[in-house]
Amino acid sequence: MFDKDLEKLVEISKELEKEDTTLSEGVKLYEEGCELAKSLFKELDEVKGKITMLKQELDKYKEEGLDN
Repeated sequence: MFDKDLEKLVEISKELEKEDTTLSEGVKLYEEGCELAKSLFKELDEVKGKITMLKQELDKYKEEGLDN
């Protein structure tokens, strides 16, 4: 899902750069891009949380392993 959303955001960005994009089209594309960006940031935050949790578990395991 992340890759697909990121690809769509890139497409929107390219559309916004076109000179023939009307104001109303631009606003609609911008709103869609903002929603995609929020979704992507949310997904990145979730992944970051998972990685942090896994790292903490690994660090705890390493510390416990050294004590044995």
